[in-house]
Amino acid sequence: MQHHALEPEATGTVGAGAEWMHDANGARSQADPLRCEFAGWLGDELVSVLPDFVVTGALADALRASDLTGFELHEATVTKSPEFVSYAGAFPERWERLAPTGRPDTDHDFAQRDGMLLVSERALSLLNGHRIVEAQLAAAGETAEASRFARHRDEGRAAALLREQSAQDSEADDDAREVARLTALVDALDPTASTPPTMRVNGDAKRTVAGDLTLAAAALGKKIEDPATLALLRLIDGPIEINRSGAYQCAYRSTDRSLIVGMKGGAVRCVELVFHPHRNAPEANYPRTAHLITGLSPFTREGVLEHLGDPKEALPPDEDERSRDEYRIGRQRVMLYWRGQDYSPRSVMVGRKG
Repeated sequence: MQHHALEPEATGTVGAGAEWMHDANGARSQADPLRCEFAGWLGDELVSVLPDFVVTGALADALRASDLTGFELHEATVTKSPEFVSYAGAFPERWERLAPTGRPDTDHDFAQRDGMLLVSERALSLLNGHRIVEAQLAAAGETAEASRFARHRDEGRAAALLREQSAQDSEADDDAREVARLTALVDALDPTASTPPTMRVNGDAKRTVAGDLTLAAAALGKKIEDPATLALLRLIDGPIEINRSGAYQCAYRSTDRSLIVGMKGGAVRCVELVFHPHRNAPEANYPRTAHLITGLSPFTREGVLEHLGDPKEALPPDEDERSRDEYRIGRQRVMLYWRGQDYSPRSVMVGRKG
């Protein structure tokens, strides 16, 4: 019997606590129960967990009810990583391990070779009744089911592109509304016109910072008139001279560690104003932003929410009682980090989205 070679979606990775075994030929596979962790899911009901495979509960039930040969279904322990993202709606609650037991040179419907799942025309017919559009198929010939699989794959990918474009259009509309709303708030601040001050960074030669007032001014939740404060908040949009270029991040070791400028390829990507001891030097006795710049310390989370409304994204306090609110305007974003259950200001980061 000829077999098609199927390489399934590979968003599954080996989960914690997995144990391994070897067959008579030395091939390695997980011992039962198979452990799989998903970092994301594209929507297919058949997923590779190299060198093994898992299927959704619905597909497992269909396989169990069929007369196909050359496979067994076993328990699988499936988890999701903290960064998990589903790109295809609700993530199935039940998964089972698909263990090919057939041999490639027999009439079995399932077999395995070199990490590929080998399937007969009959097996491919059943799989075609389920969502499997991210897999790659090396067809044994121009068969009816191979053509059907290719058609389903192309239709599925076209639909995914339409959904992605629709989501991008919706996000662009949201961004446009957010730009208009926050720009009006920034304009209403009526900042004091002044020449930006000269500031010293990392013991290097003095440099001048300049530029346009950014969203960060509004994100502080109050009208700010202090010239030094406004100069710092202009950093992200305006021209900036930095004596060190090319570094991903300048981690300042002098008394102004409270200002961190993140760089990539010599371009400024973010500016961070720190109100509590920095994560990289929690015991260091450096002055904080609140001590260096008048007008930055009094803002509160309540004031920010009252001034800007709900953030684009809000992360609740974690086990270390750290939380974050994020506002976006076009390609810019302002992240306000809070500390403790009382949401005392920890730091403000102004940067580029993405």
